Amino acid sequence: MHKRLVLVAIVLVMSWPGTAGAQRGDDPQVEKGRVVVAQVCTTCHTTLGRMLQVHKQTREQWRELVFFMISRGAQVMPDEIDAVTAFLVANSGRERPAARSPGQPEEKK
Repeated sequence: MHKRLVLVAIVLVMSWPGTAGAQRGDDPQVEKGRVVVAQVCTTCHTTLGRMLQVHKQTREQWRELVFFMISRGAQVMPDEIDAVTAFLVANSGRERPAARSPGQPEEKK
């Protein structure tokens, strides 16, 4: 059962839409980070997609968190730290818009 959850989490992270540039493969750091996150982070964090949606942190805060996770046993290599940080920055804080009630007009900006 645990292996199945990890596999599902890896598939979700690998299909995470990310930024428009990352989708086209314009940012190799973000893409490298996506692969590392799928391989390393999802062994413990099976709800990673949702966590990324709600956490809004600066690049430095994400970097500190990566180091904290390494101190807790995450197998992130030194040359992968910047890539993982780039992926987390590119994909965090993207909450879905609030759901509207049926018949409620759209909010004007």
